[in-house]
Amino acid sequence: MDVTGKTILITGATDGLGRLLAINLAQYGCNLIIHGRDESKLNTLRAELSQENNNISISKVVCDFNKPETIAEVFSNIKTLDILINNAGVWAEGNTVDITPEKIIELTNVNLLSYLLVTRALLPVLQTSDFAQILNVSSVAGIEIPQDYFHTIYSATKFGVQAFSEALAKEFGNSNLRVMGYYPGGMVTKLFKKAGIGYQDVEPWMFDPQESVDAMIFMLTRNKKVNIKRLDLVNHLEE
Repeated sequence: MDVTGKTILITGATDGLGRLLAINLAQYGCNLIIHGRDESKLNTLRAELSQENNNISISKVVCDFNKPETIAEVFSNIKTLDILINNAGVWAEGNTVDITPEKIIELTNVNLLSYLLVTRALLPVLQTSDFAQILNVSSVAGIEIPQDYFHTIYSATKFGVQAFSEALAKEFGNSNLRVMGYYPGGMVTKLFKKAGIGYQDVEPWMFDPQESVDAMIFMLTRNKKVNIKRLDLVNHLEE
């Protein structure tokens, strides 16, 4: 399936995986709607994308997912959309009792509630597309709990994304809307460093986020008749 000319919204587009995905999709000739809560970062990314790709449309959405009551109104301004990529995410590590109630609310708002509310707001628009897609970015932490696991709250939000993705895929089966879930392992992004928990920029179990971008574009470009409902991408060799 050719995504050239399609209008794609990426949440959490100003850093890490979302930013790299926006850069790659712009090179495919996609019209982009980039979301973030920091308007200055959005402006910088928009200028960079426009300079390199002057034949596409690039617009921005400023919304703080820690204010979920604003989501419906902010995203209601979008009138055309073919693909929604729910990508925004925050990380927290530690025993459950050590995570503050405020941090639990933040993780729930960004990692799960934003997916529900943004999708709900944009479903009517997506259904006007000839063929629409929703790609929810979760995590391997949302499909299995390894031994000695110390990010329970994060995992709980990601398991919620898995349930949402699978239920939504069934709800819209055999329709013009394809729903998929993507479950990556740890990547070399700012996600872990932002959490302030002492990780190095590159750990042996991290992989290049370009691998994730390639996998996601592979999912989005499959024939309309098929659906990669779930794709797990994990590190194979620790180097």
